[in-house]
Amino acid sequence: MSEINRSGVRRWSINGDFTTLRPTGVARYARETTLALDNLIAECHPLAEGLAIELLVPRPIKDPLPLKTLPVRLVPEYSHPRLPQFWVQAQLPRHVEGGLLSLCNLAPVALKRQIVCIHDLHTMIVPESYGRLFRWTHRLVLPALGRRAAAITTVSEFSRSEITARNVAPAQKVTVTYNGSDHAGGWEAGRSSLGRWPDWPYVLCLGQGQRYKNMELLVRLAPALERMGLDLWIAGDIAPGKLFSDGKPANVRLLGRIDDDDLKAALAGALCFLFPSRIEGFGLPAVEAMAAGCPVVASTSPCLPEICGKAALYADPDDAGAWIECVKRLKENKVFRSRLAAAGKAQASIYSWRRVAETYLELMASIDGVLEPRAT
Repeated sequence: MSEINRSGVRRWSINGDFTTLRPTGVARYARETTLALDNLIAECHPLAEGLAIELLVPRPIKDPLPLKTLPVRLVPEYSHPRLPQFWVQAQLPRHVEGGLLSLCNLAPVALKRQIVCIHDLHTMIVPESYGRLFRWTHRLVLPALGRRAAAITTVSEFSRSEITARNVAPAQKVTVTYNGSDHAGGWEAGRSSLGRWPDWPYVLCLGQGQRYKNMELLVRLAPALERMGLDLWIAGDIAPGKLFSDGKPANVRLLGRIDDDDLKAALAGALCFLFPSRIEGFGLPAVEAMAAGCPVVASTSPCLPEICGKAALYADPDDAGAWIECVKRLKENKVFRSRLAAAGKAQASIYSWRRVAETYLELMASIDGVLEPRAT
């Protein structure tokens, strides 16, 4: 149990290593969960009674979080040596009072009074998508955390099943929190700097380097999309030569790395959003697209049908023809497209950062002994 001092205060810290990362993926989860916890404490949520949380960070935050109540404490990382995981494993534990929330997979193995979010086991399931050091760090650290941490969270039932099946943590220790989608409501297309809007339709996708993201499908789709009179917009920091060895097709527009407002603008103008990944822990980009009102065509691979439900169209990640048929259906049937967009918004709305934060409040209260453990 976490220590409760004589004044009845329950002390917890948040592992702020995520503040050094771009706010995408697991870092987005950590950022939005932290902000939601801060809001719950500010509004005196019953589960936050007697709870004191601080955010511990290794460097001054370049883009400070708009926190209302949570104090931020700097635990300066050593500049020599500046090694991966050194701050998390060697420095952070000595500054934690009470319990620790670690929201980005890796966390200090030395601490037992800890809740760790293991988003996925991609380094074990699709190891070819990662470098050797990154892969082996996860393979060594995650099972140790699964044994030692007081509680483990994850972001889908699929990820929970993999965590238990691969003996990373026992089923009774793992709680599914999912992600939220409400952060996308703060994106403003009017602030976008994408420039002049085209007069012709396009589909949008994200360009990402890991092999499981299935970028090769986009190469196969581009000619067929061109024959349909559609451009293919690819957002992300990916080089043209890495995707198109024979030269970039004329109907492909590479947006490069864009911010949230640019993404909102691109989603608002797109016929649909393509998400061909072969595996995901949650698949936040698909949910963000649905929240923005953009119809989604997603892979049948895990866990996208679990997350998107009946609010998306699905195609096998290797069947280019099936993807084209989905796009064609959306292009030719405006009524169906509008219905799918509305269903997507409704589906996205069930994913709330407030609910994620409330789950963490419940887990902290359970570990502190002031609430019965929640059923998993």
